[in-house]
Amino acid sequence: MTTPLDGIRILDMSQLYPGPLCTMILADLGAEVIKVEPPGTGDHARAYSFLFNQINRNKKSLALNLKHPRAQEAFRRLAAGADVVVEGFRPGTTARLGVDYQTLREINPRLIYCSISGFGQDGPYRDRPGHDINYLAMGGVLGLTRDREGRPVVLGFEVADIVSALNSVIGILAALQARERTGEGQLVDISMLDCAVALLSNSLGPYLETGELPTVNPLHATPHYGIFETSDGEYLVIGIAHEDWFWDELCEVLGMEDAKGLNVFQRIMGCERLLPRVRDAVRSRTLAEWMELMADKDIPYCNLPGIDEALDDPQVRHRRMIVEVGEGERRVRLLGSPYKLSSTPPRFQLPPPELGEHTEELLLEAGFTREEISEMREEKAVF
Repeated sequence: MTTPLDGIRILDMSQLYPGPLCTMILADLGAEVIKVEPPGTGDHARAYSFLFNQINRNKKSLALNLKHPRAQEAFRRLAAGADVVVEGFRPGTTARLGVDYQTLREINPRLIYCSISGFGQDGPYRDRPGHDINYLAMGGVLGLTRDREGRPVVLGFEVADIVSALNSVIGILAALQARERTGEGQLVDISMLDCAVALLSNSLGPYLETGELPTVNPLHATPHYGIFETSDGEYLVIGIAHEDWFWDELCEVLGMEDAKGLNVFQRIMGCERLLPRVRDAVRSRTLAEWMELMADKDIPYCNLPGIDEALDDPQVRHRRMIVEVGEGERRVRLLGSPYKLSSTPPRFQLPPPELGEHTEELLLEAGFTREEISEMREEKAVF
């Protein structure tokens, strides 16, 4: 069965999270992804196999010491026949290694070069270090995420990393489509701070239009959107947004018939009065009782499962969000793909590669002789 990105070759110099997640998505969709790793340690995520395995299936591993001139030559030779290069260094690093966009575009004008960095390739912060929590804080996301006492909290997963990976995929696919028309490649410059700021469309809208600063996500200042404790210490999650009919149905179940008929603006304005009533009503029954009562109602509700329960949910299992890849000792359970394409579905072929597993195969394909490869090993240019 064909895949959407058959025939697309990607060289991936990135490590840890955003770049490798980006290229795994593209690999699932059929691209040939060559993971270029430093000898010895490889991708730093290899120290955390639970992370490395989840974002590096369907790839080949080429161990190159890009500080060595012969390894740089090997990379440039591979780049001459590649469609995409992905890198996640600080700006300026690839230029020092001789594998930057300006250098490679002279070799291959059709090349799409995706740079993922904390703050982008330009601007006053381009050289600053950072991690997920910094970008979320600087982008305004963490300021909107607070506990009941108003203190900002650390989110439960790496939002900026993941959204940067997804935006990198979008940028690369858009550049590939543009190349179909123009015949030319281009630079895709992804800033993790940009990606964090771009998450705020719902929260920033009122500020940009009125100048009034939001202190919380608008949905959180409502009696109908939140996490409510039940009588047995469990949690019921209610997710009503603007829909008045959902609110009326909820009122019926909670025994708040007198509050039916309120539109979303009335509910927001009356939040201080209505929210305690909803909390008290939910606290009057166990979670199991609420799940049974709401089972046949037209209300957006659910429990608050742990990861084990979430993965065992019948809907999640039906959608194959956990898959097994590889054989024998290399068989691993991995997250599946959310992309359900009817004619060209994602593939789950190769387990995460061993460090340097495909080095000789790829260098021979690039035109190096076995003698040259042996010399490069002795010089510690390749592993």
